[in-house]
Amino acid sequence: MKDEERLQINVFDAEPGVALYEHRINLQKITEQLLKFGLTPNQAKIYIYLGKYGPKSAPDVFKALQLPRTETYFILNVLESRGIVTAECSSPTKYFALPLDQTLSTLVNTEKEKLDTLTQQKKDLIKLWDKVPSYVVETNETKSEKMQTIQGGEPILIKIKDMIKSAKEEVLIFCSEKDLSRFYHADIIDMLTDSLLDFRIIVSPAQRIPAFVKGINEKIIRLMPNNNSENQCFVVKDHHEVLIFLRNATHPSHNLFAVWADSKSFVDSMGTLFEYSWENAEVCH
Repeated sequence: MKDEERLQINVFDAEPGVALYEHRINLQKITEQLLKFGLTPNQAKIYIYLGKYGPKSAPDVFKALQLPRTETYFILNVLESRGIVTAECSSPTKYFALPLDQTLSTLVNTEKEKLDTLTQQKKDLIKLWDKVPSYVVETNETKSEKMQTIQGGEPILIKIKDMIKSAKEEVLIFCSEKDLSRFYHADIIDMLTDSLLDFRIIVSPAQRIPAFVKGINEKIIRLMPNNNSENQCFVVKDHHEVLIFLRNATHPSHNLFAVWADSKSFVDSMGTLFEYSWENAEVCH
């Protein structure tokens, strides 16, 4: 085995205690970030390899990275079609990666184009849907109370935003400081501030208003410094809907879990809990 090939394998598979291990950790971090731009783990690995070791043939790639031959050829074709890998006119064909800044711009622009296309398709689909009359006959079943389980940080935040958008009167939020931070960075607090809704927030446990929300009206936020639990978080909308976190921001984003319901007894119970907590919480000064 050539020294260069041995070095390349060691960079990707270096064990703790080896000098190259730090590079392996950095490559893992880069890979994790590239996944957010729509690449698969092996696509990211091949892109990184070409970007750091220069033009390589397909056999060079699958031998150095120890990937299946057919998968390597397929991935190279995919990366080329996405515009982030270019094939040189040589024999054998060699592939090289575009610079990272160009690659990221290309991937971002591709996602924007997909979003624009989906937005237009959404409009067309709604128009087509509305052309077909509804044949639903309202029964006791269609009037029944509903419940929905939601897993993952992003879907839960989207649900809360939908609740705020459709609210007509009031939104009540009981949350930990970590939850409030997540709501703030997801622009949920800005949505409430910019709306005409009445809204109140209880932060529990908390000794003082978090710095990132000090700009909002202190009259709408209260603190519960003596509560020892950070696991409580729920949102009540118009006394008609409630979303309760079963696993909140004290867990990783992908492990968040919540239940949404429009059950009157459920909503009334959480609304009563909020009002009781509001009366016993500390007013901010």
